[in-house]
Amino acid sequence: MAEQNPGKGKNFRSKSRGSKGRRPRRGPRRASDSTQVAKAGATPPQGASTVGSTSAGGSTGSSKGQNRNRRPKSLTPARILQKYDNLMEQHIVARRKYFEMHGRAQGKQLDKIEANFQKSLDSLRRFEEGLKDWQLEVLKEKIDAYPEDRQFSSTHDLSPKGEEVSFSGEFEDPHLLPTQIEADFSGDTEESIGTMEDYKNYKGL
Repeated sequence: MAEQNPGKGKNFRSKSRGSKGRRPRRGPRRASDSTQVAKAGATPPQGASTVGSTSAGGSTGSSKGQNRNRRPKSLTPARILQKYDNLMEQHIVARRKYFEMHGRAQGKQLDKIEANFQKSLDSLRRFEEGLKDWQLEVLKEKIDAYPEDRQFSSTHDLSPKGEEVSFSGEFEDPHLLPTQIEADFSGDTEESIGTMEDYKNYKGL
């Protein structure tokens, strides 16, 4: 057997170890068509598009697609009810938060909560006012799905429509009894100057 050259064998082993696990080298990356065209200063071939630029037809088509997506959808009966439920849910949440935080929050925080409450109510009213006649009928069928309770008015022979009350002027207190209205307590000073002992003597306690 021929003797192996120790130097050659070491170099061979070290090279094999060093190249183990490495990926083979790839050739230089090929420039894209747009880069080559830009370097050459020529116009791109028909049907090719360059990076960072759009053709006139492409930009027009994309803008048309965006405008088509931004167009408001027609309010079908199902969408009317869905939109109304969403606005009503937002208003209920804003109203609950407003009344819960009215006695706790103050300053800018309370102003923001009140503004959200008013905004939700205005959005609901604008949606109702913007509906057409047939759309209002669809919404009315949902709101007035249950019959009105007229048992008390029909039993007592009362008109369903209440009396019109004026909101200006002086009004009598509806919580006072006739005897309290006729009585005059201006000269009664017993409670203001009396003591608990006087009260017990008056009551016989």
